Amino acid sequence: MKVSLDFGKDEQRFRTIQGSAKGHVFMTCQRCLEPVEVAAEATVNLAVTLNDDQVKKLPRIYDPLLLEEEEIELATMIEEELILSLPPFAYHDDCSVQTSFGEKETTQSTDKPNPFSVLAQLKAGNSKKPN
Repeated sequence: MKVSLDFGKDEQRFRTIQGSAKGHVFMTCQRCLEPVEVAAEATVNLAVTLNDDQVKKLPRIYDPLLLEEEEIELATMIEEELILSLPPFAYHDDCSVQTSFGEKETTQSTDKPNPFSVLAQLKAGNSKKPN
């Protein structure tokens, strides 16, 4: 995992956290249910706020980071940003999905009679009714 963060203040005196996080995580492939490695990349552009009034005054370029306590765990914050950047579904590019589970392929043999042939005969007999 590679994380780069810059802490500062902008022109409006908001405390900001800007940077990026990159890494790889394992998710479950939705085709074969095996682990698949997925690149996770997040851009961090947060403004630290203390209450809802400050959140309302934030410029749109920032996402709010509302502090509920005096300290914040950076690892948890980065983890949340990376989770938000993950795709909803993960797939292998070349996974082979097993489509049969112990069943033998059956082929139509021509020597077995069709069980519905009796119905065809009945239908043919009904079409010859006198008027």
